[in-house]
Amino acid sequence: MIGPRRLAVLLAALALAAGCQAGEATDSGAPLPDLTVETEATSTIDYVAMGDSFSAGPFIGTMRTDPTGCARSRDNYPAFLADWLDVASYTDVTCSAAVTADLYDRMLMFDGKTTAPQLDALSAGTDLVTLGMGGNDFAIYDSLIKCQDGAPCPVDDLRASARKVAGRIEQAVTRIRDVAPAATVYVVGYPDILPTEGTCRAVGVTADVLGPVAEIAGLLNDSLRTGATAAGASYVDMEGVSEGHDVCAKGRAWVNGPRFRAGIAAPFHPKINGMRAVAAEVYATITGEEPEVTEYAEPDPDVVVLNQ
Repeated sequence: MIGPRRLAVLLAALALAAGCQAGEATDSGAPLPDLTVETEATSTIDYVAMGDSFSAGPFIGTMRTDPTGCARSRDNYPAFLADWLDVASYTDVTCSAAVTADLYDRMLMFDGKTTAPQLDALSAGTDLVTLGMGGNDFAIYDSLIKCQDGAPCPVDDLRASARKVAGRIEQAVTRIRDVAPAATVYVVGYPDILPTEGTCRAVGVTADVLGPVAEIAGLLNDSLRTGATAAGASYVDMEGVSEGHDVCAKGRAWVNGPRFRAGIAAPFHPKINGMRAVAAEVYATITGEEPEVTEYAEPDPDVVVLNQ
């Protein structure tokens, strides 16, 4: 849920970081029968991934350059999912700083360029869609950062904003189904980034300050579930499975701390182990089985659809 101003600063730092290698990618209810995974041959699944930075994975390993301004990792959870499902085609239009309006209109990226509406990636042949966004709407994430920085926290306003996201997710799923009526849609919730109780040095604020931030994060996930359910999509709950893997979990943390780490993750965003965990939960929701987890995401280059 990285905001556009913070993303611009971080991406500028990334361009100067010797350790980061930017490379072109060569690349509601029970699951429907057409999402059955073939175990010995490529499946027939045409998969489109949509979302914001928590789906895109800014600064995890090698970044895709289609386009560079989305800060999209080749090891985000959609890439793991495409690999494990052995999809027939994989189109990833997740983009850091995206809001739900960017599903329908061209998005202005940090570098001043624009990228196409995410819904443009859909077609009547799309079978599977994952959608992970909502935290940037109504400037929720930026406001939570200010709360965490010790500024007065507009808790009542944030509660109201978090609840409004439900309507936007419901609309998003409805619009997805208008373009891709055969697709099964999974709305993916946000994992725990901050502890629900207590605090730690990585957070840098007291538990009293952190309490409202954790509350709003929970309300946001509730809103994603509500919107998904209202539109007939399935919801993938990451809040429960990520408990104990927040930024204070040290070696068990799925998320990066407050420091920018090129090749690892943006501040307070999932690392590669967090992306694997999200992909595993989505995979289990789709198939009812556990995936054969891999260290890195390696979807077949021939199935990867590059974006303009």
